Amino acid sequence: MKRLFRNWDVLRVIRLLAGAVFAGYGIYASDSLMIILGGLLMLMAVVNWSCCAAGGCGTSSENKALYKDFVKPYRAENK
Repeated sequence: MKRLFRNWDVLRVIRLLAGAVFAGYGIYASDSLMIILGGLLMLMAVVNWSCCAAGGCGTSSENKALYKDFVKPYRAENK
């Protein structure tokens, strides 16, 4: 439980507020799809689910070998 309320950043708070607004409007308009969408956004904010939280947006940090025959040095020659 303590883990759920740590490391709150701006996007996580925005996700929670957007979910509350969607769910509130869904209740006001009696729209079950909006209620479900708002609940999903609030759940994602509480448990910190997103594509980037799972490491899905990261790039590879390993360095690939660069061979000299792939990149040839530029030599300006006046002709």
